[in-house]
Amino acid sequence: MNILITGSTGFLGSTLAKRLLKENHHVYLVARSKKKAQALIEELDHKNGQVHVIEGELTRSSLGINEEEIAALTGNIDVIYHSAALLSFDESMREEIFHVNVSGTKNILEFAKQINVQKFIHVSTAYTLGTRSIGSETLYPTSSTFQNAYEESKCNAEHLVMSYHQDFDVMIMRPAIIIGDSETGESNSTFGLYGIIRTVEILKKLARRDPNTNHNYRILMNKRSVSNLVPIDYVVTVLMLGLDFGENNTIYHITNPNPPSNQLIFDSIMESLEFNGVELTPYDEEHVLTEEEVKINTPIKVFKEYLNSSITFVDENTRNLLHQGNVNPLNMDKEMLIRIIDGFVEHKTVTAKPVLLGTV
Repeated sequence: MNILITGSTGFLGSTLAKRLLKENHHVYLVARSKKKAQALIEELDHKNGQVHVIEGELTRSSLGINEEEIAALTGNIDVIYHSAALLSFDESMREEIFHVNVSGTKNILEFAKQINVQKFIHVSTAYTLGTRSIGSETLYPTSSTFQNAYEESKCNAEHLVMSYHQDFDVMIMRPAIIIGDSETGESNSTFGLYGIIRTVEILKKLARRDPNTNHNYRILMNKRSVSNLVPIDYVVTVLMLGLDFGENNTIYHITNPNPPSNQLIFDSIMESLEFNGVELTPYDEEHVLTEEEVKINTPIKVFKEYLNSSITFVDENTRNLLHQGNVNPLNMDKEMLIRIIDGFVEHKTVTAKPVLLGTV
């Protein structure tokens, strides 16, 4: 198949591109410039004849692509994976978040219609449910109460996607919190889990400065709440199943049926980093923190709503998809979690900051 990917320079998009090439598909990578996509192109060089770069910008009509190139693409692209998004919980960026995630989605949908694609697979997020405690594989009202502008923008984008179901097959894939490869730990993400790993790394360094003191730093977090972590390779597997078995006008949760508790996650991080000087403390005990601990907790405050609640995700549609593809549901244990953390810590420099998910 000929498959076009937005967000191809991001963690998910680039991993998806590699898997598609392994299956001998031709991939068309949308990027603001060929220079921006150069690192990925070089990595995919052995499949050079199957890799095509399209210079385009998501926030422009027809992606800013000239008429000649549009004519060449018309009728020749089978599927579009739309994975580009601006991921930030910074409310001051609300306008930009909506511009990329909503207006950008509208542009790529119109572009898909313009070039006569057969299938449009939209990568959303499991957290379009807002403040609900149970996630269903259905659209949520855009009037829902959301934790942040990112969730709200992705919910609005989902409604746009489904409105095109009579023009071509559309489906929405909702990954939860994407982490590294389940075998190698490979990841270039700097968000979520990896911001927390960075925090523990900093605490370990602080403790080394004063080795004679018994340090036990308090992190504000509900230890019993669960975090729905999903390895990147599992996410891509489900996305790939959408090619052959995905149904029009259908939503699929790419979630963890047995998500780890926050305590298990921290135990795994501390085991990987060989540092046990962290204690999870309930949010209602914030007043007991030292001045130093308040500063330590500041970077992860943005995740408070996610780290203080447990969400159940219904995934019947996804289980049917997995069954059709003869793939088992995710089974994450502590061993897998430590393997993912080990692989990441060993090969990457971790920095915590808001990130662009391959925005084009």
